Amino acid sequence: MDTLAKLIQLRSQFNTFMSEEDLVSSALNFLRENLVDNAMAAFVLVKSPKRSSLYGYSKFPSRSITSQKDALIARIEERSGLVFRPQNFSVYLEDIAPSVGEDLNIDHLVVIPMLLEDKIEGVLLVHSPSMFLPSFDFCSLVAILFQERYFIITHKHQALLFKKMDVINEARNMTYYVVDLEDMFSILGELVLSHSNAQMGFMVLYDDVTGEPKVRCSWHTQLFDISLSISEFERDFPDNLDQIEVDDKGNLLSWVKEHDGYISKLDSVKIYKTGDPTVIDVLVPEMLIIPMVIREKTIGFMTLIRRTVEKEKWTENDISILETIISFSGASIENNRLYEQTLKEQITQKELQVAHSIQVGLQAKIKPVLQHFQVAATSVAARTIGGDYFDFFPLTEKLLAVTLTDIVGKGIPAALIMAFFKGVMQFSVFGQGGPDEIFYTINDNLYRNKSVKNYIPSVFALIDDETCTYTYTNAGHEFPLLFCANDQSFRLLQDAGGLPLGAFSGSTYDKETVPLAMGDIVVMFTDGITEARDKQGIDYGLERLKALIRRNKQLTAQGIVDALQESILTYSEGVPRHDDFTVIVIKRV
Repeated sequence: MDTLAKLIQLRSQFNTFMSEEDLVSSALNFLRENLVDNAMAAFVLVKSPKRSSLYGYSKFPSRSITSQKDALIARIEERSGLVFRPQNFSVYLEDIAPSVGEDLNIDHLVVIPMLLEDKIEGVLLVHSPSMFLPSFDFCSLVAILFQERYFIITHKHQALLFKKMDVINEARNMTYYVVDLEDMFSILGELVLSHSNAQMGFMVLYDDVTGEPKVRCSWHTQLFDISLSISEFERDFPDNLDQIEVDDKGNLLSWVKEHDGYISKLDSVKIYKTGDPTVIDVLVPEMLIIPMVIREKTIGFMTLIRRTVEKEKWTENDISILETIISFSGASIENNRLYEQTLKEQITQKELQVAHSIQVGLQAKIKPVLQHFQVAATSVAARTIGGDYFDFFPLTEKLLAVTLTDIVGKGIPAALIMAFFKGVMQFSVFGQGGPDEIFYTINDNLYRNKSVKNYIPSVFALIDDETCTYTYTNAGHEFPLLFCANDQSFRLLQDAGGLPLGAFSGSTYDKETVPLAMGDIVVMFTDGITEARDKQGIDYGLERLKALIRRNKQLTAQGIVDALQESILTYSEGVPRHDDFTVIVIKRV
């Protein structure tokens, strides 16, 4: 097979890959098979300004490469123009033959930049002792093909991740701020129709007593005059839903109940006229049914309907996003049911106070004492039982762990989750390493625990009294605020973290270590601080928080906490608090 045919075949193969690992493996195998007497080839991929990876094969001892990382990076910068100083430079090499008895000479590596859209995002390294690679053009074409597919894979993954985070935030707001179920169903309809590109939808909940399916709400974009519709299905929607007969399945609601707990995606669904199962009323191009599961029990399902033929059918990613929305909806419904049950059982104020006392007992019980830091905190619940949790863990005499968590939801359900989370935190925080490793362990525990359906935003930090540093990671929580005493400036600590805890399996987290000078102040807070509202509905906001810190920078950490609490309560005086607020102030002294 000639060179051009091989490259065309390679590109076709690349286009089938959806993961970075498959792409790298295929490209390296291709180079190994087509480069004659080549002792090493590798791709260097720049993941972020702080993280890069090298994937390749080599006949040289691994130690001769890993021990020359700095020289290797300098060689890449010199030959390609790619400037990067990664804190984390990982090397993954496959030994393809016994050691040749000599170390790799960095100067014998030919560096081929991988350029796309006028930006270098990596290089291809090929070993050539003669300082000239006869197949340079061939390798350059491989690098171009690789970079094209790598760009598509990584950017598509990022786009999906950002989309999921947007959905999480929208669904989180729905769970947090919407108490009335009718309002929640209305917002839910807008959310699911927009993210699914569907025109119709409805939700069914099973009766608590009889278990029979009952249509609880429905949505219809009504892009046309409904009176002109020739479809009986659309004309009578949603009143006719319990009578709908589907080809080969019978009654739609009964069929879904029989398939309890399973996601169903139906194409070209034939719906028959009411009362006449021999006449097709309408052909629905796509119908998607997603169950609503709470604590391993299916309490209902959502059905989405596309009345028009779309270019792209629902994908697994689309369904995953919709599942996320439905899980939050289920949490809202369950919380509403628990609230109504609480009212029916007429829980007394004394009982609530007992629960409040228990929850207060879950908060930090120690007052941190460090030589170079002052640490103070306070938490004010919007209700008798709140959802914010903070704690301190003295790991050594010189090392203090600090955590702040905003439990999704309010009341007793949030308190129960808080109690469970505290147990997981206490189990994980000792002997687990840095904040990034601790959160990886906690996320894995939460995701595998079937009783916790909520995701948990949290921030975790280590205060080192010996090095005077603050090392943190953030799992979807409000960013800590750093006040630098030297130049009176502020910085949001937003460079390290990952997804909320328990949201997705295998989530990883970054960490950042921040040196603190004399007078520097770190403020960790929940969104109840910045989103506290006055009588006009205006948020307290980040700028007011900064101004308060600057005005009170000379106070102790406890003094700043007291000043902030007084400011928040005064600002929102006469307005029912819609959210808990918690703050931790860390001051270098």
